[in-house]
Amino acid sequence: MNSRFPDGFVFGTATSAYQIEGAWNEDGKGPSIWDTFSQTPGRVHDDVPGDVAVDHYHRWRDDVALMRELGIPAYRFSLSWPRLLPDGTGRVNEKGVAFYDRLIDELLASGIEPNVTLYHWDLPQALEDRGGWPEPDVADWFAEYAALAFERFGDRVPRWSTLNEPIALWVGYGLGVFAPGRRDPLAGKQAMHNALVAHGRAVREFRAAGSPGEIGIVLDIWQRHPATDSEADRAIARRDEEDGFRFFLDALFAGGYGAAMRERLAAEGSMPVIRDGDLELAREPIDYLGLNVYSRVVVSAEHYNPRWWEASDAHPGGNFLANGMEFYPEALYDATRMVREEYGVRLPLYVTENGMSTVDERVVDGRVRDEERIRYVRGFLEQALRAIDDGVDLRGYYVWSLLDNYEWAAGFSQRFGIVHVDPVTLERTPKDSALWYRDVIARRGL
Repeated sequence: MNSRFPDGFVFGTATSAYQIEGAWNEDGKGPSIWDTFSQTPGRVHDDVPGDVAVDHYHRWRDDVALMRELGIPAYRFSLSWPRLLPDGTGRVNEKGVAFYDRLIDELLASGIEPNVTLYHWDLPQALEDRGGWPEPDVADWFAEYAALAFERFGDRVPRWSTLNEPIALWVGYGLGVFAPGRRDPLAGKQAMHNALVAHGRAVREFRAAGSPGEIGIVLDIWQRHPATDSEADRAIARRDEEDGFRFFLDALFAGGYGAAMRERLAAEGSMPVIRDGDLELAREPIDYLGLNVYSRVVVSAEHYNPRWWEASDAHPGGNFLANGMEFYPEALYDATRMVREEYGVRLPLYVTENGMSTVDERVVDGRVRDEERIRYVRGFLEQALRAIDDGVDLRGYYVWSLLDNYEWAAGFSQRFGIVHVDPVTLERTPKDSALWYRDVIARRGL
């Protein structure tokens, strides 16, 4: 297998606004559903809210300089919807616009390509108060927000995504584990469907704006592998994939939700309302598809755990990392082949997130020795090369994450960064993985 990536292959790193920015109520920003959720006792680990996160709002210039020193060519980040539109619609917060203007300009001046996500889970609380993502008007709200972003930043951003991992809407509205913390299966599925309609509206706004870049969507791919060949295990694998990434892939690339899925959701009482034109909007042509790939999930009827992301002694599979997640780098190769072979996707693909967390990393003699993360990223990059060798049009890889950030309901209990952030001083220290990644980028290969 070739150990060198093609010329033009994009290496990058990624973050999201709520997880790093902090400054939750500064300079005119309105509250988001995650501000409300994390400030509610019992919702997140140790009841630590994301009010400060890692203070990127005030330290952004240093963070860009750090990426420049590490030779990182591309940076994927999200805009905070309530920082730009505190009420979700209407009044524009010019101080919020100015923040992203400065950040984008500094990235470009540093030779770093900005890759901007419109929505990474921080819906303005004002819009949640009006019904949130299950409300059909959300497509209009999102289109207004997208149009503002393209107007203000579209001349300088070469790559956009509308939504990051819209499956998070199920976790927030159907399961209640993420913000806004609602447990209503029908609302969860309606939110997922409405997000696809909103995605299509945003793509149309992008085309209407005449922006020079490209636009896509980012999906979370955790393929389910049955533990045995039993019908019970295979049925669970099919159902969990349908309720996860296939819900979105079917609408985006297969003409709509499959008949079996629709029948099952109707029987479960969670079939969303589909209005005239919805599925046409969901199929609006895009320029690329982003895949967030971390591992697979081996499912077993005997040991089924609906909260599969949590480590469990009964969880089937093997080759586990210290954090309890299975080390299965073939997941990257499998995901790229799946979208090509099962959905006929011939768009350029990007691995927009891939990384692993640790729970106990310390700076010792100025270093953070995270050998397991290096092994993990190397394994996935090897699978990226394998996919490219097999003809997959894979054009980039973004490691998650640049910084040890606020990991949603897990708070600061998990550390995904290639840069260590001291929990008290917020001092940044590149880990051994950051230095290793710097060298991979410099030689464009393993």
